[in-house]
Amino acid sequence: MAYQEVHIADLQPGSYVVQVLQQTGDVIVKHAGWVRTPAAIEQLRRKGVQVVLTDPEKRLEEAKATPAAEPANTDDEHSTRALFNDEWPKAEKALVQTQKVQRQMLDAVRHNNMIDLTLVHEVSAGLADSIARNQDVLLCLNRIAEQSDSLLQHSISCAVYMAAFARHLNMPTHKVQSLITAALLHDIGKALNPDYLQAEDYMAIPASLNALQKTANLAGEISLWISQHCAHLDGSGSPKISAGQIEKGSRMLAIVNNYEKLTSPQHSKLGPLAASRLLLERTPHKLDVELLQLFIKCIGIYPPGSVVKLTSGKLALVLENSAKKPLLPKVKVFYHSVHQHHLPARILDLSRQQEEQIDSCVDLKKYGLDVRNYI
Repeated sequence: MAYQEVHIADLQPGSYVVQVLQQTGDVIVKHAGWVRTPAAIEQLRRKGVQVVLTDPEKRLEEAKATPAAEPANTDDEHSTRALFNDEWPKAEKALVQTQKVQRQMLDAVRHNNMIDLTLVHEVSAGLADSIARNQDVLLCLNRIAEQSDSLLQHSISCAVYMAAFARHLNMPTHKVQSLITAALLHDIGKALNPDYLQAEDYMAIPASLNALQKTANLAGEISLWISQHCAHLDGSGSPKISAGQIEKGSRMLAIVNNYEKLTSPQHSKLGPLAASRLLLERTPHKLDVELLQLFIKCIGIYPPGSVVKLTSGKLALVLENSAKKPLLPKVKVFYHSVHQHHLPARILDLSRQQEEQIDSCVDLKKYGLDVRNYI
């Protein structure tokens, strides 16, 4: 059964809220949970909740008079960071579900059908939740994933980067999810014509917007961000608008879109560090320098999932960033590039030792190795 949009005035005790779709105010309610009592519904209303998405298949037969609603967790309640290994299966599930839904979206556009936005909302929320628990896991999983469909991979990678970026900026949950949705859908029009895959990004924007016009209940800001993501701050991009007219969400989408294209393991020979330097050269004329610096800080100089060569010649997979020492992440050592043999896999926190440092990023395929074998 499809999810249902419900106005707060019509919400009943015993409902399961999948996501908050519309909300005003400063306190943001997380998207999922049971609403058990009339008092809980009133609490949501006072927080500014206007419209929610519910799952009619989940229903409490007897809504008890409990004192609070489960969706009352707010952004100012910071949960403990999940352990890497604990988050891995959850992040993997969220990524697989996103891949499944994104394939459906692309197929829908190819066949001139409407996009099921409820599915997009659901996976956007799943990505946001995983990032909130431990962003390094999803970043790592996404980077080592390989898809035969380049459009599919690009859109999902942009969504993962956007999830981390928006959360790093402490944006409200509903805004984070909207930005993730925009990242998933920003190139949707390219599914209509393979020529778009080789053309400049701005050429496919009209097709993307036209496809999205057929979708009911799409927030106007999502279309706006997509329409502006190829604009440049100096007015030289497309459309011909300049800094004062370009929305913050559009500037963020431009950054993640450009970064992903430059660093995609399947289509680029640039490492993350070189890509970051190249993007910084595009500021302040094309990209927002302050946002770009925050983005680089967010995902790390060596993002999780990158393969690096240490000063000893050993190769390692980057697992987790160090906020205080961005040049010294936690890595998994597995191969010696000089002696050309495998090493017993071990986790090494570069920020807690003096012997090893990162020399450079490497393309593991040059050694005839597949990174997915060393997870």
